[in-house]
Amino acid sequence: MKSDWWWPPAHPRTWAAMAGAVLLVALATGVGVYLSHLDRGGRHSGFGAGATGAPDRVDIVATINRVEAARNDAQVRVFVTLVGKYAKDGDEVFPAQDVTIETSSLSSGELTYPAGKRVVSKDMLMDLPGGDIADYPFDRYSTTLAFSATVGARPAPVAVAIVDSDPGFVTRATENGDPTEPGFDIQLRRTRGTFAMVWLMYVIMWALALSVLTGALVMARRSLGMVWPGLGWMAASLFALAGYRNTAPGQPPIGCLLDYTVFLWAEAIVAFSMVYAVLRGTRVEMRVLEGEG
Repeated sequence: MKSDWWWPPAHPRTWAAMAGAVLLVALATGVGVYLSHLDRGGRHSGFGAGATGAPDRVDIVATINRVEAARNDAQVRVFVTLVGKYAKDGDEVFPAQDVTIETSSLSSGELTYPAGKRVVSKDMLMDLPGGDIADYPFDRYSTTLAFSATVGARPAPVAVAIVDSDPGFVTRATENGDPTEPGFDIQLRRTRGTFAMVWLMYVIMWALALSVLTGALVMARRSLGMVWPGLGWMAASLFALAGYRNTAPGQPPIGCLLDYTVFLWAEAIVAFSMVYAVLRGTRVEMRVLEGEG
């Protein structure tokens, strides 16, 4: 009795096609892992500014948790430790005297830590004056993140580190060279993963819009009348594009470069295609009714 089970495939071309599919999946996965590694490897971390070798100093670790490009600022978590004589009984998280941290932020005030009380992390906003989200996904931002400290109302040496933890941005940082307020000049750009997702959105939106236009032209050319499933597909595509656009990484506001180069055009093409198909279909249906009358 001959089995209808499809496995194993008998034709050599089937084996070749399956091997090619597996190879393609493996290659795509490898490329994805490599791009992710490049993004993660490009993130900045570690001490590199200020009095990193001073025996008595204030160490500051600033972690960039979330970049709010639409508001032109970033959420930064600051953690302070004391080294040498500034630490109470040698415990680096208990200051021997009152500690005040001045930041380069125009949005956040001083960070204060009372003497003898355990140091806890505090959040601040880092201003992003250089950059515009209207250029999304090609928007880039520049700013300076710097700190100075006073311990017991006297200036204290400071060592600064920044850590980049926002998955949507990669940080490039260079030491600002200021001995009184050490820190970093920072450049922020979108990750490769964001660029890949946005380019995929470009392709999908244009492909969907042109597919709907093609369907409308075929319906009109063949005088098919009111093809309700086709019209339903076109209407669904109109709303699907809007929902898909809102999945763009970073949730950019309406009016950015992404909208002007693909989204608005795709919506216009789909809307035109649907109206065109309805008008041509109505003419065909009216002719049929007139013939029956």
